[in-house]
Amino acid sequence: MTSSYHPEQFEIKYNDNYNGTKSIKLLNTTLLVNNPNPELIDINKINEEKWIEFWENLEKIGFWDLEEEYQGCTLEGGFTWSVRIQYKSKDIISYGVNIEPKIVMGDKIYSILEELYKSIEELISFE
Repeated sequence: MTSSYHPEQFEIKYNDNYNGTKSIKLLNTTLLVNNPNPELIDINKINEEKWIEFWENLEKIGFWDLEEEYQGCTLEGGFTWSVRIQYKSKDIISYGVNIEPKIVMGDKIYSILEELYKSIEELISFE
């Protein structure tokens, strides 16, 4: 069963030299989450309300407006990240080295990646 709220593609990777790699990848109807231990999550078990909230959060943080590439100065012990999400008519590929995109909401500056990770944690938590 395919829900209209499920993404067609979903892959996120984050790597830093100190903590290793974290990733999430959609394989058919299963999310393979490595954080750092592998876990499989059936996306059909995530209720529709959580999917709606997830997509709304991505809109709120300006996720679909990310640039294709973010490059910071090269430092020892740096980090890299990449995202590829395709959902309905929206498709984004973005990556960065030693810098991440920010957004201003109200009087605060937020990391779009941190907000994305929070939204993913809320999406896949089964409380």
